[in-house]
Amino acid sequence: MSNANFLFELGTQELPPKSLLTLSSALEDSITAQLKDLGLAHGKVTRYATPRRLTVIIESLDVQQADRQECRRGPSLKAPEKAAQGFARSCGVSLEDLAVLDTDKGQYYEFDRQIKGSNTLDLLAQVIDNALASLPIAKRMRWGASRNEFVRPVQWFILSLGNVLVETQLFNLNNGHTSRGHRFHSQGEIGIDSALSYAQQLRSEGHVIVDFDERKSMIRKQILEQASALNAIAVIDENLLDEVTGLVEWPVCLTGNFDKSFLDLPAQALISSMKEHQKYFHFVDQTGDILPLFLTVSNIISKDPSRVIEGNERVIRPRLADAAFFFENDKKSTLESRNENLGKVVFQAKLGTVLAKTERVSQLASHIAELIGADSAMAARAGALCKADLNTDMVLEFADLQGLMGHVYALNDGEDATVAAALEQHYWPKFSGDRLPESAVASSVAIADRLDTLVGLFGIGQPPTGSKDPYALRRATVGLLRIIIEQDLQLDLATLLSSSYDLHSQLPISVEKVQPQLLSFVFDRLRAYYEDQQVAVDIYLAVMENKSNSLLDFDLRVKAVSGFLKLDTAPALTASNKRVSNILSKNGAGMAAFDTTLLVEPSEQVLSDALQQVKHANLKAIGQGNYHDALQGLAQLSGPLDQFFSDIMVMSDDSVLRNNRLALLSELQVELGRVADISLLAH
Repeated sequence: MSNANFLFELGTQELPPKSLLTLSSALEDSITAQLKDLGLAHGKVTRYATPRRLTVIIESLDVQQADRQECRRGPSLKAPEKAAQGFARSCGVSLEDLAVLDTDKGQYYEFDRQIKGSNTLDLLAQVIDNALASLPIAKRMRWGASRNEFVRPVQWFILSLGNVLVETQLFNLNNGHTSRGHRFHSQGEIGIDSALSYAQQLRSEGHVIVDFDERKSMIRKQILEQASALNAIAVIDENLLDEVTGLVEWPVCLTGNFDKSFLDLPAQALISSMKEHQKYFHFVDQTGDILPLFLTVSNIISKDPSRVIEGNERVIRPRLADAAFFFENDKKSTLESRNENLGKVVFQAKLGTVLAKTERVSQLASHIAELIGADSAMAARAGALCKADLNTDMVLEFADLQGLMGHVYALNDGEDATVAAALEQHYWPKFSGDRLPESAVASSVAIADRLDTLVGLFGIGQPPTGSKDPYALRRATVGLLRIIIEQDLQLDLATLLSSSYDLHSQLPISVEKVQPQLLSFVFDRLRAYYEDQQVAVDIYLAVMENKSNSLLDFDLRVKAVSGFLKLDTAPALTASNKRVSNILSKNGAGMAAFDTTLLVEPSEQVLSDALQQVKHANLKAIGQGNYHDALQGLAQLSGPLDQFFSDIMVMSDDSVLRNNRLALLSELQVELGRVADISLLAH
């Protein structure tokens, strides 16, 4: 079958830079998935994305579907005639046109026909319509008098196979072979010769680098070159790099300066001003201190770059001056004095104000600090001040400075350094892989803050549902898990949930309902936590069968089971345990306790002796939380248990012997499952 190269370019006004990669990837995925469903084979697929275009190029796409045979079996000849007539109508033929198929079960009507494959050109318009309709666009817009909707106004498009245009319209626009180049460095339309010449033509004739990754690499290279020339270290935020790559079609990096007096501001405030508002990169010296430099990525090649730099310096100066004013003004009031206004800020309509939340967090943090050996007074103080910086001008202007400014202002107020640091660190970890609080006081506040939110929202019947999680409870829970597990904090989760519940006033759902629901939610998140660490799900399920409400205890069991699975005897012991479980589930547990005087065969005596040794050792090991040694000790049961099953008929005709052997297996099963249900482990 012959093939040709496919080209689709959708030209628009400037697309949202943060959504550019997502839109580009989704467009490619949808097109290729549809082509697969249509049975159209193809070669290499390339996608391009710039601020003004989304493009997909597919090499060697089949120009026609292969013919296919359609065979449908209908009702039996013995079925009512109406059923046969209905089947014929669904096939578009009369009853007489149906064939009769002989089978082992009788005769059936059959419809058999050859379907000629469609021309690919006739299918592509619908493919593109479907792909555009399915793009993940949060909010579509209209433009002009048209009722068409897209993320941004569409201005042109190319849809071709080989050099043949697909006969269709998109957004009331006609298909054509022409594209457009750079908004400032290109004039008029560019005639595209072919899909394979597309990228080079836009580069040479349109001054556009259509490859997102190439533009990104160019920007990174220019940043590093300029950093080297300045004897500085460039701080390249990957998210910011992606964003600025989505803002330009021909990147040019330029470096400017700002007044050194602004270095008196907290470094993060400078970074936020430059990064969030101006999309600038910053530089640091060899010691990590921020330098009075910034780098901007321009979309034009200026004849006089110094004028572009001067313009950016004029823009950043008032931004930093505003930050300096906010900073100095904020320091005139203490953090504690700002708490009063938190009483006017609603945390959640049914859960009261932010001030009420901080009062609960303060009490709970103090209690947690006592449990983990931290300073309860410091934890209470940090909890009371943990949201005060929400009322500062700096945080109102730069929301990402929440917590950090609390730290800075607390030190300015003369608060203890540990308390001040906790105001910033109780938000940690903010995202996957982020750092954890650095002190037990900060951890106490971090745990209390998350528990208060979880208990409150579950208590008013607003847990996360499906993909909706407006209060980021899943992320908060993962942070809670990481703090407790990775910092080895021995805490009973159920008790903490009850303590937090008691601090809330008049939650409509009782603690008896909230606690188990929330525990289930937390342990579900724990499963995801272990999956991220490449822990097999059967290990998690095995420990869940014998879990406590201590997350640290759960983690110790998981690690012990992971170590157990590395033993040579683990597969055999796991298989034998499954056999024990099957026997007991079908026949019961026998006697209340097995009687050693009824052990008549050497193999059952050996197993009994080995079991008693393991029980004694496990009693000590598990009592010390040493699950690793407890599971390792089970290995000595492997041989005796295999021999037992080889020599002994458990289901003896003698009911006394049978019930005693079942009782022995029942006690064995209990011992094998003290750490985790190893019968659930897969090999």
